[in-house]
Amino acid sequence: MKKKVYILMAGLMAVSSMGLTSCSDFLDEDNKTGQTADLLYNTKTGIDGLVASSYSFLRGWYGKEASLALTEGGTDMFYYGGDSGEKLPLTYRISPEVPGNTKKDNLCLDEYWEMFFAAVDVCNTALKYLPTNANLTDAQKAAYMGEEYFLRAFYYWHLVNTWGAVPYNKEPVKTASTAAYRNSEEEVYSYMLEDLDDAIASFSIKDNEKSTGRASLTAARALKARVLLYAACLLGENGIITNDDYEGKNLYQLAQAEAEAVIGSGYASLNPSFFEEFRLNNESVTTNQECIFGVVYANGHVADGYNALPKRYSTGADYSSNIVRVGSPKGGNASHLMFVGKWSNSGADLTDVFVRATKPDQALQGIPVAEYYSKYSRGFARFIPTVHMFNEFKKIEKTDQRYGATIRDVYTIAPGLVSAKYPLMKDTAIYFTNFTATSAEGQAAIAKSYNKYRLYTLTGGDLPLYTSADESVAVPYSNPSGTPVSALYGDNRYNTKDHMGEWTFLALQKFEDNDFDFSSNAKITPEISERDYFCIRISEMYLIKAECQLHTGGDALATLNQLRSVRAIPGKNNSISGPVTIDTILRERMFELAGEYQRWFDLRRTGKLIEYVKAYNGQANGKNASSFGPGIQDYHMLRPIPQAQMDAVTNVTVYPDVSGFYQNPGY
Repeated sequence: MKKKVYILMAGLMAVSSMGLTSCSDFLDEDNKTGQTADLLYNTKTGIDGLVASSYSFLRGWYGKEASLALTEGGTDMFYYGGDSGEKLPLTYRISPEVPGNTKKDNLCLDEYWEMFFAAVDVCNTALKYLPTNANLTDAQKAAYMGEEYFLRAFYYWHLVNTWGAVPYNKEPVKTASTAAYRNSEEEVYSYMLEDLDDAIASFSIKDNEKSTGRASLTAARALKARVLLYAACLLGENGIITNDDYEGKNLYQLAQAEAEAVIGSGYASLNPSFFEEFRLNNESVTTNQECIFGVVYANGHVADGYNALPKRYSTGADYSSNIVRVGSPKGGNASHLMFVGKWSNSGADLTDVFVRATKPDQALQGIPVAEYYSKYSRGFARFIPTVHMFNEFKKIEKTDQRYGATIRDVYTIAPGLVSAKYPLMKDTAIYFTNFTATSAEGQAAIAKSYNKYRLYTLTGGDLPLYTSADESVAVPYSNPSGTPVSALYGDNRYNTKDHMGEWTFLALQKFEDNDFDFSSNAKITPEISERDYFCIRISEMYLIKAECQLHTGGDALATLNQLRSVRAIPGKNNSISGPVTIDTILRERMFELAGEYQRWFDLRRTGKLIEYVKAYNGQANGKNASSFGPGIQDYHMLRPIPQAQMDAVTNVTVYPDVSGFYQNPGY
């Protein structure tokens, strides 16, 4: 790679990486505080602990609300809900400043900037001390070096796709500096590819074992496929110019080759059951059939600090509640809370058959219910599927497993319960349809529901989900009085705001704690989950391959149908016909990766972010400006550099002057 000299950014990072804590049942550490780094990291326990620590920062991103706001919210797929802590960011009312109330409408950009550079600093520290450690074998050193190169590239993937040009630090920060410089996106991608090549060269075939839960040779190749695809999209197919190994080469072809190599490696394979793929009992990154790399949240360690994110470098305190969860500073996965509405406490009409299980022996009408209700989660209202997302998923309902395994459009009661308000209720208690109340189909659905269950329609009627069927202007339906008089029943059973679509809506069920026997924590509707998080799955490689074929002239349709055939409902034809466009690819990525921290990045890299938000998100596109503000603008393709970082440097310039440290345009 061509070498350039850069002044490393210190700013917020002028703190030692010693004393970090990490936690999982196989990523243990035993740091010895009070020792110098030279002594500490020449011991086996010291270097083991340092390497383990370098993974722990991922727990601040995967399974957390603030990062979902940055990656899934404010796209074509998700609105914010009634109790969201991210309402301003999801409507693109974004500022470099930290809000006055840091627990509300806080995108946590300052914290994520700090977190990722702290993670990079730990990786750099490990890469510095590993070669000289006298207590590791050469094979152990090489494996650890591979992990650190992989992790540094992975952390930078998040940084560059959030902020664009960022400083690429390759040495641990030791002293404070008031000068900082941003490497261009091309340079950052060049460095990431160099890191991934170094990772691949460091790993041996023995470092390709899933049971360790660590980065592997296959994980490095999978991340390389993703990085090459992103570079091709953002920089052009021949856009790498500062890395000699890639200069002038077609990045789509290289990404396709890496994806194909991962698919053919046997390291992971497509699960014939999409529902089983996300079963809680199948959540371990060490055994899951499709997982290539993920974040470990150890079982049985909800409250003892074993799943914790390290403290903030700058303050020594916990990260904000939008990252660590209110009341849960010990860490864990909150994905099960983020996509579910108020199923259990949305109105008095169902309180005799629904209750949030807070203990394993929870009962209603003398009937144990925890086994049936704990998986439904706690009934928040953070992220709501858009009308567009609902409609698109409905199109595959009859042929594709991913509808039923992803979308919860029905809540059922425990067997044997009797409803006073719905005397004909059997199993279904709440059902969501995408028919409008005034359509013939909607009227038939309403008639069918009478005295049987609570029915939500797309628009209109007693319980509208959205304000409009027009995908470009619709938002979740809100009314502080609910529906004062039900047209169907003639009473006031729906007369609270919690009945409305802003608070009660169809959910994503793929992250539910859906196995009652998984742990004692899963036997209640938990505050935090032990579910591991899958960062890279084998299915993404098929999607990368298809997208590359779209640009290289290959058979993208055949690749998509190869994936869709495995996702098909048994006995159903789930194939699609051509032509394949980038919209086809993005639609397939919606079905496959919903809620998996990639949508905003996908839309940005393909140049579709502005177009899709304007077409499909009435909260974020400015079409309801009196309620939600002017919406997305061209400059929102990047996030603002946190003001705390801007204030920490003295060499500030104004874009397009990139000779100093500059704020992203528009902020």
